[in-house]
Amino acid sequence: MKIRFENIIKSNLTSLIICITLAFLTRDLFAESLSKNQIAESRDFMVVTSDPNATEAAKKILATGGTAADAAIAAQLVLGLTEPQASGLGGGAFVLYFNQSNEKISTFDARETAPSSATESLFLNSDGNPIDFFSASTSGKSIGIPGTPALIGILHDRFGSLPMDVLISSAYKLASEGFLKSDGLKKSISSQKNLLSENPSSKKYFLSSDLLINKEYAKNLISLAENNYKIFYQHPISTEIIKMVKKNGGEIHQRDFDRYEVVEREPVCENIRGYKVCSMGEPSSGGLTMLQILKMIEYKPTWHRYIEASKLAFADRNLYHADPDFVDTPGTKLLDREYIRERQKIISSNKVIRDAQPGVPLGWQNKLSLGHESLEEGTTHISIIDKYGNIISMTSTIETSFGSKIMSNGYLLNNELTDFSFIPSSNNLKVANRVQPNKRPRSSMTPTIVFESNTKKPVLVIGSAGGSRIIGHVTQRIFDILFNKKNLADAIMHPHILSRGYDVETEAESSIADELIKRGHKINIMSLPSGINAIYIGKGSYLGVSDPRRIGTAAGN
Repeated sequence: MKIRFENIIKSNLTSLIICITLAFLTRDLFAESLSKNQIAESRDFMVVTSDPNATEAAKKILATGGTAADAAIAAQLVLGLTEPQASGLGGGAFVLYFNQSNEKISTFDARETAPSSATESLFLNSDGNPIDFFSASTSGKSIGIPGTPALIGILHDRFGSLPMDVLISSAYKLASEGFLKSDGLKKSISSQKNLLSENPSSKKYFLSSDLLINKEYAKNLISLAENNYKIFYQHPISTEIIKMVKKNGGEIHQRDFDRYEVVEREPVCENIRGYKVCSMGEPSSGGLTMLQILKMIEYKPTWHRYIEASKLAFADRNLYHADPDFVDTPGTKLLDREYIRERQKIISSNKVIRDAQPGVPLGWQNKLSLGHESLEEGTTHISIIDKYGNIISMTSTIETSFGSKIMSNGYLLNNELTDFSFIPSSNNLKVANRVQPNKRPRSSMTPTIVFESNTKKPVLVIGSAGGSRIIGHVTQRIFDILFNKKNLADAIMHPHILSRGYDVETEAESSIADELIKRGHKINIMSLPSGINAIYIGKGSYLGVSDPRRIGTAAGN
């Protein structure tokens, strides 16, 4: 369902008729409360994921004394089986890890990389024009070097306490004995049936039976436990991926697997209203964009200003954000106090920004051009706190639903390279997020941990799925919890309200949407599937909530 308001509502009667109509159309959207499995309270540990099997696998690990890293590994290996449309061993991820023993936040960039053979014209045709997105996204050209296997290795080496054979046990049992497709997986398969049918391995696995058995995945899990994560970057696994990529029109070499590394980066953090909000830096655009929005509305927090700040922050995102190892970007200069003040001045209480433009941070010489915006869908988020107080906020992905739809070694391969701008330059200026060899494409993933500024105690662990809307999904909940003092469950249940630089997008009619219409905002009402998984940390207890828009669960002890 999509309803577009092309003009500002001019009369109370018209407004009333439209609101009644929208109320009728959306009356059942949020009628049900959270199910008993989607919300949980505990005192010892907590895990929230988008799939019941993954939550249960992580809970078992935590109950036996495993760390948050151990539990995240177990959950991710299960998600690659039971929620393959969203993430897996053929994809990548971003992680925030809070180590309670030294109170340090570590962030890990396990984003996929372009092969060394990639050029700026990867997604251009012979005439120099961008090729069709959907053709690109199902071709070998779209496949980057996976980062999730290496991330599993890093997390286990740095923060794990249990042996890998224990961590693979739930996923191994599901893969070798089989599991029934969930309703969520059935729905995803149905929507992608034609594309999945084009790849023989994907067609045979996903479309033959409701019971999925994956002996190849199980075999690779045993190899992981016996040999470590590097087996995913060596023959025969890498050789099989190279072959499948070439067969589908792409080019990857063994040297690309040999050089892949997870990059440990500095978190981006800002003090906002007595809280320290920390997230992932570039090449993810999530943290910087979210923090810009929150800082612009910190002292005048209204929904109108939230939408206007979102437009301005996305204008900056679209121009500047990219892999900082390849492009000189403003980075945290976009959060400088003086720059935020200049951006705030653009926001008016009486006018609506129709064409948000990027700004120029102090001392910055802009030499970049806007590029091509990608389509992101296939993502999942994991939030975990262990009994030691360690925390992981992990968002992982294979890009669009079921990634490239190309299966190899028992798992799907990503199509993450379509997150690059297809257009490498414009007006004689380079696009920051253009394709370059060995580069990581821009992301919108926003894994976040919030702390009290004075006590340094963590209070919120959060992240979401939803492509470039992830930023709005996460920012809205932090706005509601920190600024509007909503509880976590109510914040997640509330209809999404966001802007990615243009009109307002929301799921349902609400008093907030009514107020925005009165101010002159154009509103789009549509389905906005997300996947928020979060934990609120109270005094001696945890509250876990999994987004009712998916089939996830929360569990603790």
